[in-house]
Amino acid sequence: MNDEIEELCDLGADLADAGGFSKALEAYESAWSLLEHPAHEREGSAWILGNIGYTRFLQGDYAAARDDLTRAMTLPGGDRNAFLHLRLGQCLHELGDHPRAAEQFRLALALEGEAVFIDEAPRYRALID
Repeated sequence: MNDEIEELCDLGADLADAGGFSKALEAYESAWSLLEHPAHEREGSAWILGNIGYTRFLQGDYAAARDDLTRAMTLPGGDRNAFLHLRLGQCLHELGDHPRAAEQFRLALALEGEAVFIDEAPRYRALID
């Protein structure tokens, strides 16, 4: 990934953290547009789409976030990314699909250990106890 893409993703993260979700999405979408075509085959595509999904999660648009995160899992490295599994599990949990949420939480735990749940609401980790 090039520096401009990384800068746009960092900007997106800062904007999302500050509650500027629509601007964060714009930054991530700009980063996506800079990927060489076909974008879905490029390293970093899962990271960008995962951040788009996470931003939608923060907005409370759990169905759109689920769809983005599910797609991100199919991109290079996506299926081995604990962050994506955690966020997808959170979306599924909020949508009431607890069995599939628990499956995603178990995968996140297997990939990253307990640290993946450190800053998260306890209800997510409790689903797999």
